[in-house]
Amino acid sequence: MRVIGLWRGATFAAACLALAGCAQIGDALAGLGAPPRPFEATPAPSAPDYGREEAWLAFPGRNGLERSTTPGVAAVDEATAPADVFFIHPTTYQKNDVWNVAYDAEGEFDMAVLLAQASVFNGCCRIYAPRYRQASLRALDKSRPAVELAYSDVARAFAYYIAHENHGRPFIIAAHSQGSMHAVKLLQAEILGTPLQKRMVTAYVIGAYVPSAFGEIGLPVCDAPRQTGCILSWNTSQTGRDGAFRLIQDKTYWWQGAYRSENQPPAICVNPLTWRRTDAAPASADNGSLPFPAPTTARTAVSLPVLTPRLTGARCDQGLLWVDIPRAAPKGFHDILSLLYGSYHLGDYGIFYGPLRANAIDRVEAWRAAPPTPGA
Repeated sequence: MRVIGLWRGATFAAACLALAGCAQIGDALAGLGAPPRPFEATPAPSAPDYGREEAWLAFPGRNGLERSTTPGVAAVDEATAPADVFFIHPTTYQKNDVWNVAYDAEGEFDMAVLLAQASVFNGCCRIYAPRYRQASLRALDKSRPAVELAYSDVARAFAYYIAHENHGRPFIIAAHSQGSMHAVKLLQAEILGTPLQKRMVTAYVIGAYVPSAFGEIGLPVCDAPRQTGCILSWNTSQTGRDGAFRLIQDKTYWWQGAYRSENQPPAICVNPLTWRRTDAAPASADNGSLPFPAPTTARTAVSLPVLTPRLTGARCDQGLLWVDIPRAAPKGFHDILSLLYGSYHLGDYGIFYGPLRANAIDRVEAWRAAPPTPGA
């Protein structure tokens, strides 16, 4: 599954890889660079120790970039936060020289992920985002064992979080791109059918193929703004352009104990302007979009830009979330993927930053008002 989290400043080659090939030119670019030896002959990087804070990209108490807010908005006090979020980051390493990236190798886009994605949850939650031995761009396409190694870290991090940090609290699963690929498996392997499922507020599994068949195995697809115990996803595309279909069609995905590549169910699409599966919404429903973050050397919370209201309307159709972002939009809302292929993969979170932040708060409040009955 070649769904890759990229940000402003990504190279043309990496951007094409994010769209699973970009036709013939992408197929050629996908071959640029490769690890020097096969996966089987390459020693794996050292595994992260999740008992050490340096194994976490985001961890409560550090006032990291994930605590950044827009003007006039405050992050929740971590000491009294009503819930947690377990956030699985996208690919942040942009080379093909390894199969799996050392967890402590700083990725080019680590800081951008904290600013533009993880921070959206700081109104409701303590934020836990593990570092993991992410699969490189080439490995996502060419090495299932490398993907499995990356997932094994995510699963261990989640187990550590539950055993040592959660203390029975409600939690959100959130992810993007490669992270969402791992979240699809984590939900099935570690949460569904266990007591943890009743404590899961929602799963925001964004920017990847997420099969709509989750409802058949006990996790409904969200179809209301305050619904809890459900899963939602979207992949953002310019209306009428077909590049983003590569993110949701003909995918290999983990399902019920094995990888599958045939008889693919439709992708989940929930509209983040209505939080329903079928409704369309005008731009007036968009209460604020966040442009791609500028590079920063900061390591603690900063002030984010003022959100841009009414940037775009949105509607779900054919498994994609269609938008109409004007060419005259402020700087930071167009990128190489959107200009060349109509995919707003890079802006899946930022374009809907205001609605997503408010919705996470609403769903946590709804869960607390009516938590599932233990044993029911």
